[in-house]
Amino acid sequence: MTDELNDPGILRHIPIFNSLGDDELREILKSSDNGIEEFAPKDVIIRESEIGDCMYVLLEGTVEVSIRSGAGGREITVATLREGDFFGDASLLPDNTDRRNATVRAQHQCKLFRIDKKHVLVSVLGEVDESEDITVQHKPPVENETLEMLKGMRLFNSLNDEELSKIGNWTEILTVGPGDFVLKESEEGDFLYVVLEGTVQIFTMDDHAKITILAEHTSGTYFGEQALLPGGSGKRNAYVRSNDKVRLIQVPKEYFRLVIKRDSVLFEALKKIGEAQKKEIDQIQSF
Repeated sequence: MTDELNDPGILRHIPIFNSLGDDELREILKSSDNGIEEFAPKDVIIRESEIGDCMYVLLEGTVEVSIRSGAGGREITVATLREGDFFGDASLLPDNTDRRNATVRAQHQCKLFRIDKKHVLVSVLGEVDESEDITVQHKPPVENETLEMLKGMRLFNSLNDEELSKIGNWTEILTVGPGDFVLKESEEGDFLYVVLEGTVQIFTMDDHAKITILAEHTSGTYFGEQALLPGGSGKRNAYVRSNDKVRLIQVPKEYFRLVIKRDSVLFEALKKIGEAQKKEIDQIQSF
């Protein structure tokens, strides 16, 4: 270890470690699970869609963050990170998917501190049993909170009391960090999302990487339904990214389709909304 990694201030600004004291932060810095890694310019540090097993703190240099665009799968740079910034934590959190949501490459010669997933989970969950598989861990949904939200929404009016009473069996609450992608254009759609807390931004990009904001959704609104409609492409038509820390209710496609099968008025309304969205997105991307 170098002298610079004796300073817990390197980790103190990272929200995941906010609850830890200086001694606990020093333990992370000194752990044999963690350590310094160096990357040459253009080296890939993490790759979009791969399973995440660690996070990084940038000690020296700069890195570029990019995502695959729906337009031919071309990579588009969305951020540049510098000394003191961190990345790779989103895919490690218990309520999130285990896969990376972006690719990160070294822009210049870089020195990074690598933190193993185990230390992230310990800081979030407390002690972790290392004999257990920690790659997928989800906290149970807050059933009453979910029930109150969905009961008050027109979208779920056709569900009966018995179906609603089993809401914990078919929904899950996800927590997404600030600036994280929830959906990406052209991905297959398997879930509808209801915003429980926070705000998300819906946007699209043209072939020149120009971003156009389509909408913002707040608590009590939903998104992701268009890819689930029968007769459609089954693919997402826009990107969705969190503006802040967001809590979402995840509803499987089969339950969404049950709802619209019973409610023809709702189904027709959603189809018309989808047609209008497609027209708007096509016009944006044609410029």
